[in-house]
Amino acid sequence: MRRLPAGLLLLLALAPVFAQTPYNAETTYRKLVRDYPFIRIASADAPAPVQVRENLVYARRGDLALGLDLYLPGPAGKPAPLVVLVHGGGWSSGARSNMAPLAARLAARGYAAATVSYRLSGQARYPAAIDDVKEALRWLRANADSFGIDPARVAIAGGSAGGQIASLVGMTSPDAVRAVVNIDGLSDFTSEKAREHEDDPAKNPSAAGAWFGGRYAEKSALWHEASPINHAGKDSPPVLFIVSGVARFSVGREAMIDKLARHGVFTDTVALPGTPHSFWLFDPWLAPTVDAMTGFLERVLGPMPARAPWSPDLGDGRYRNPILHADYSDPDVIRVGDSYYMVSSSFANAPGLPLLVSKDMVNWELKGHALPKLVPDARFAAPQHGKGVWAPSLRHHDGRFWIFYPDPDQGVYVTTAPDFAGPWSTPHLLLPGKGIIDPAPLWDEDGKAYLIHAWARSRAGFNNVLTLRRMAPDGRSLLDRAGKVVIDGNALPGYRTLEGPKLYKHEGWYYVFAPAGGVEHGWQSVFRSRRIEGPYEARIVMAQGATAINGPHQGAWVRTPQGSDWFFHFQDRRAYGRVVHLQPMRWQDGWPLIGVASATPGVGQPVLEHAKPVAGSFPRSAPATGDAFDTPALGPQWQWAANPQRSWYALDARPGQLRLFAQPEAPLRSLPSVLTRKFPAPAFTVSARLELHALRDGDQVGLGVVGLANHWFGLRRVDGQPRMVAVHCAVDGKCEEALDAALPGQAVHLRMHVTAGAYVSFSYSADGLRYTQLGLPFEAAMGRWVGAQIGLLATGTPGAWADIDYVRITP
Repeated sequence: MRRLPAGLLLLLALAPVFAQTPYNAETTYRKLVRDYPFIRIASADAPAPVQVRENLVYARRGDLALGLDLYLPGPAGKPAPLVVLVHGGGWSSGARSNMAPLAARLAARGYAAATVSYRLSGQARYPAAIDDVKEALRWLRANADSFGIDPARVAIAGGSAGGQIASLVGMTSPDAVRAVVNIDGLSDFTSEKAREHEDDPAKNPSAAGAWFGGRYAEKSALWHEASPINHAGKDSPPVLFIVSGVARFSVGREAMIDKLARHGVFTDTVALPGTPHSFWLFDPWLAPTVDAMTGFLERVLGPMPARAPWSPDLGDGRYRNPILHADYSDPDVIRVGDSYYMVSSSFANAPGLPLLVSKDMVNWELKGHALPKLVPDARFAAPQHGKGVWAPSLRHHDGRFWIFYPDPDQGVYVTTAPDFAGPWSTPHLLLPGKGIIDPAPLWDEDGKAYLIHAWARSRAGFNNVLTLRRMAPDGRSLLDRAGKVVIDGNALPGYRTLEGPKLYKHEGWYYVFAPAGGVEHGWQSVFRSRRIEGPYEARIVMAQGATAINGPHQGAWVRTPQGSDWFFHFQDRRAYGRVVHLQPMRWQDGWPLIGVASATPGVGQPVLEHAKPVAGSFPRSAPATGDAFDTPALGPQWQWAANPQRSWYALDARPGQLRLFAQPEAPLRSLPSVLTRKFPAPAFTVSARLELHALRDGDQVGLGVVGLANHWFGLRRVDGQPRMVAVHCAVDGKCEEALDAALPGQAVHLRMHVTAGAYVSFSYSADGLRYTQLGLPFEAAMGRWVGAQIGLLATGTPGAWADIDYVRITP
């Protein structure tokens, strides 16, 4: 008899599964979106430094290979606790990929997470799935050392049918797991309530009946055996139940909790009211699911060290782009000795001109700002969205650091400092005028100095050209009246919005690195000439190519002491701002190629991951995120919406807290006293504790998202009581607000979840333990040339104030 190919055998085994609609996020979304139009399928993208090991085979059942995907949290001082994730699908459908979004978020918080496949009912009946998951547990524990997993801290979790499997595995193998998370899975098949659905004679067979091979009357022993409640006892691990608003999926839960309580086993229940079954597959519900799980797991498995929401250093000698997943627009970078220094534009936020330092070009520390206030002070006393500090240039010359930065409404300023950390000199207006942007200096070997710059059509009436000026070597004046257009984008086929030049000299050639085509859809060009005044040859040296990295726009060339070349650029990610990438660069035939070779000869395309530029062990770091407000000054991660006044805040009025004094009420976009910080990652959570000290009705304190559209929520005094309020203002300035519950005290815990696509949801808590969602989620909007920002505000009666205990930002 001829043996059938293994692939055909697998298809035949899966035939009963394929006969029904597969259970996954896409099919479930189509069922739910009519009743829940605000939902989005949760992203499975894993933030740096999470790494994914896919298709690891843990067992073979004949011709069938059983696999798992392992999400590893990246570098850590000790082995990571493990969470094994079991997918649902009525025991007959589903795939481990359904649990990928949950795995990615758990790994971002420091847990190793394994999504596991098992034999479905069309392949093998109960207890095959249970045996498979137990085998996966054994395999993971046996290979724990090679994956950096702690075999003594293992939990199992699952959703729907996967929740029942996870719970049963935990109850029957208490030595293998220390915690169980049952997400909307049955605890008792045999109860009358469960059998109404699972043993419905109209379903022939039901999902459970197909798994057991018969109805309850026929296979009662198996139905009983597969019910986790019947195995709960004194040796059972602690259990967390996360439940939807659909009661039938909680059948047996209360009885099981009572049984475990009699044996002194800890249990907890987190309910997400109003949610449908399968809520964990979607935003905005994935984030609170992860919150509930990690809170429980920290209690049971032990506390976890704080982690940044994005860390590009993968810990294995490689990095992942972007190296700064935050709005450090228009970066310029130089090397002095063995250290690297970066500045970026800051537009109307104050302080301005952020100063960052690195030893390896991957891990960056935000040291402060070169501009304590924008100049002139009075002009920036109120928000000036899109104005202020545009693309700067950083150089080290004659023993000093120099920053040339443009204000498109005033001209080009110069500030210097002997030490990068400052203090920096009062900005000197080198080149007055409107529309003059993106300056970059060059001091030539013959002692002469030059300045190249671009033009903004919005102010000058034209753009797409680069102008060269002769400059005094001391940077205090220019030596010509108008300069010379040395590169005309209008004369180059297809060129538009040529801007952002950086001027270098290399091996006898003058090179101008400059992007064109616009920040979202453009490319990076290089121009070269033997003479600084041209004529210049042109070549496109990097474009998006086959990658998802749009734009690649405006940056800086840097060479290491060992002679390797690198290029920094930004990518416009709208609400996330202009995030910073690092690309390898090499020279060929007198031209640079940035990134890796693309399908177009001579043109590079960006890399997502690469070997680090500088070998060796350096501290892993990223610009600070949260703040406990326990230092004498605000952390450098904070900026104001306008030039700050000392009367707006205090750090010594109540040590360990930030006091915001109420300022006259105004729409968020026109309020100067908003304290802001950048979005730090594609997905993150902001938690804060705020306390309102109101004098009159209308006094309020809030946390929110600042952009072209503005959204905030917090406490407002209404009829003498503190009440929750949410305010949403559209791009056109029209605002809607909604009052919610009155709180028992004047303090509140606020939580803001930002998920993939800058999708934001608000929730609050009186005790910091149980949170209530406030309103519907929304999409954050970018600002004028900047990304959306996190904002804190307090407005109302003079003399009223609010204290902010902390702002925490976590993955």
